[in-house]
Amino acid sequence: MVFGLFVFNHTALGGFFDVSWYAIAWGGFFAINMVLQKILVSRVETNSAYPVTSSLGSVVTILVGLTLLSESVSLIQTVGIVIILISVFIYTRKDGSFPLDQNTVLLAVGIITSSTITKYLQKLGAITDSISQFMIWQYVGAIIFGSIIAYVFDSDKLREVAHIKKYWKGPMLIAGFTVLGSWMLLEALALGPLSAVFAVHPAYTFVAGIVGYVLFKEKLTTKKILLAILCVLGITLLNIG
Repeated sequence: MVFGLFVFNHTALGGFFDVSWYAIAWGGFFAINMVLQKILVSRVETNSAYPVTSSLGSVVTILVGLTLLSESVSLIQTVGIVIILISVFIYTRKDGSFPLDQNTVLLAVGIITSSTITKYLQKLGAITDSISQFMIWQYVGAIIFGSIIAYVFDSDKLREVAHIKKYWKGPMLIAGFTVLGSWMLLEALALGPLSAVFAVHPAYTFVAGIVGYVLFKEKLTTKKILLAILCVLGITLLNIG
């Protein structure tokens, strides 16, 4: 992670000793979100859980931007946001129902709440801290809180982290792209409104679909192509609005 920051910005390590409390808090809520996600998908199929929590999370995040940050969205941009969210929801939604029992609903609310808070903290960090400073400390926070949660609830899995020779290749590759993605997201948040950035952000699912088609020969149906085009239309409206 530190190496990645150094590549993108050779002055990045200068902020290492300047603690970003927004980033530390982000790490805590991120760890909580991951735990709740794990519990939810053990109860509900991923194809049913993810579209619901992701779509509602995006809506709540947009509302936070409009209310707490006093962001403004034009009518055309509102239409664009709705088109993006609907197209992503339909794209990710598969067969299966989302149960409405009390425990599942509470888990979903917890996921949406913690996810929204992490996005809000990213916006605050992007406009108040340096991006490199925030990135360093958000991962420090995630490691601290994630390790505490793992030690308390799943200590056996935590011990497996010590077997670095067995697991290092995959995580290192993921970490490189994660750093790049986080850097670009924070740059976008530093320049644009929270509501617009996280309206466009879910569109990465279409990019993942294209990558899956090119690299892994996964099926790309007419429905998926039309939904991707619809999403691009929504992003276009968001930009010109």
